[in-house]
Amino acid sequence: MTSNYVELGASIAMDLAVLILLAFAFYYRRHHQREFAVAIAIMNIVLFALAGALASYTLSLGVGFALFSVISIMRLRSDTAGWIEMTYLLIALATGLIVGLPGYALADKAIYGGILVAAIFVIDSPWLLRDRTVVRVNATVDFFEMDAESLKARVENLVQHRVDEVNVKSFVVEPPSMKLEIRYNEKIQISKTDEQ
Repeated sequence: MTSNYVELGASIAMDLAVLILLAFAFYYRRHHQREFAVAIAIMNIVLFALAGALASYTLSLGVGFALFSVISIMRLRSDTAGWIEMTYLLIALATGLIVGLPGYALADKAIYGGILVAAIFVIDSPWLLRDRTVVRVNATVDFFEMDAESLKARVENLVQHRVDEVNVKSFVVEPPSMKLEIRYNEKIQISKTDEQ
């Protein structure tokens, strides 16, 4: 029994080492997107907990994949929920699944549930990952422009501010309109009619 917990501890340490490199040392330092770094870390830990909890069951990994199918559908259907909201939802669903497994030792449920709650508490805390004030705004504009540089110039002219990145979410040729995601470093004022 003790050797199982030692092996679990070694597996957690190995997973955390990879996670720290992937989400924080590589992704966050290069792209400065706090929300997505949190999502990468939490999804890794949730998968780890689900794999460990479901490994001793004959339920197969199909239950875990079904959970992620539900998350995927919810993500596709929800334009307003961001990565942080989705990670909290994922933690809640995974914890409910693990704690609800019948015939599973209460101590094991507490360990996996504790790992998930501690993970979201630490990883989403403001002192761990500073928000680098990269702001994203969704806007709808009444023109059509597919050249990336020209589009960026037109958006900068429209908002009267330097923009770091413009991503096209969708477009309509007739009448011309585009849904855009605009990323910038400082707060800018966009009129309510342009915000989507």
